[in-house]
Amino acid sequence: MLNVQTILMLVMMILMMGMMGGMMNKASEETQKESGKITICDQDDTPFSQSVLKFLQHPTADMENDVNIITMDSDDYSKELEKHDVKSFVIIPKGFEDAIRNEKQAEIIYVSRMTSLSMMANINAGSETAVQLIQAAIKTAMYTDKINSGKLTDAEVSLMEAPVSVNEQTIVADKQEKISQLVLYSGAYSQSLFMPMIVYILILLGSQTMVNAVSAEKLDKTLETLLSAPVSRLHVLSAKMIAAAVVALLNAAVYMIGTNKLSFTGGGDLPDEYNQIIENLGLNYSLKTYLLIGVQMLITMLIALSISLILGAFARNIKSSQTLVMPLMIITVIPFMATMFLDISTLPGVIKYLLYAIPFTHTFIASDCVLFGKMGLYVGGLIYQCIVLVVCMAFAVKIFTSDKLFTSKGIMLNFGRKKKTVYED
Repeated sequence: MLNVQTILMLVMMILMMGMMGGMMNKASEETQKESGKITICDQDDTPFSQSVLKFLQHPTADMENDVNIITMDSDDYSKELEKHDVKSFVIIPKGFEDAIRNEKQAEIIYVSRMTSLSMMANINAGSETAVQLIQAAIKTAMYTDKINSGKLTDAEVSLMEAPVSVNEQTIVADKQEKISQLVLYSGAYSQSLFMPMIVYILILLGSQTMVNAVSAEKLDKTLETLLSAPVSRLHVLSAKMIAAAVVALLNAAVYMIGTNKLSFTGGGDLPDEYNQIIENLGLNYSLKTYLLIGVQMLITMLIALSISLILGAFARNIKSSQTLVMPLMIITVIPFMATMFLDISTLPGVIKYLLYAIPFTHTFIASDCVLFGKMGLYVGGLIYQCIVLVVCMAFAVKIFTSDKLFTSKGIMLNFGRKKKTVYED
């Protein structure tokens, strides 16, 4: 059982997991680095709010160059995020100083854009860091101001425990709702978890079924008898592909219906109007969403089946057919794991485009593209998948219409020999 092919697959798995670990560590470091930065807009523009900004920028607070002060020209938060090229910002609204002076809890507005359902894109999302920084600055400003005036009342001491409240605004595409990004992710947790898993399971089942079917028919001479019948080989190839695609789509429908029924939250308390909010933001799975994802899923299944059909034609025996399908599984599991934990569009250029080069990646990110308005990426991925499908099908047709389907006895890697035999005629 422990042969060269098995050892090679184990080495490939180690390399793959190492690459995934490196990608996740780098993404985690970038996320932690970004969480220490704060973009802020002071609409109150009073001596007290200016003192808060001063303390935020003070070198001794280790915040120098991490605070970016901006001005806003409108209340369209989506356009302001794009204009300043930031993922989030904090607004100190008018009346901020008056609330503090009147010993009341002041309000700040935290605006963020949600672009993915991946775990790493949301794990550090939220206003925690921004609120902590501003609260520390407010406490310092209050303490300094009151000490200079010689008094600090009991109410002011209590206020310093929690001087501000947060009004969180989350933007999806160009839509905006008053809700925390973490709350949205908590509610959509089941969708982010199961949708990539459905695609992976379908590719896995469909590929193994096709490889086993073709290799078994070839080895027991059933395929030879079938193709010698007065039926076009293209018809036989088309029938196999269509049958496998129908079964795959049936499985996809069942899994998607099951996922819709098996909907659960991450355990957090959701607001009563949560369902209405996700509908307003377009994060609910509508019929259009299912259709667009289904198209990507169909193309992906046809690509996987065509590759599996080619691999099955080169199988020497049933055991070798299982080995041959391993490379297909590896290039499937890489984008599967990546899309569950990372927002691929935010990765460094080389890694991002390498993942985009894997046709299955575009199906794993299809739900993110549809839900978050990335239709350009969706259409581009669909066109690329169609091109890959045409190439794979052309290769499969060439094999099925030639004698190599019967004369080849498999792909053999003879290590330690001078000659490598690919076909034996």
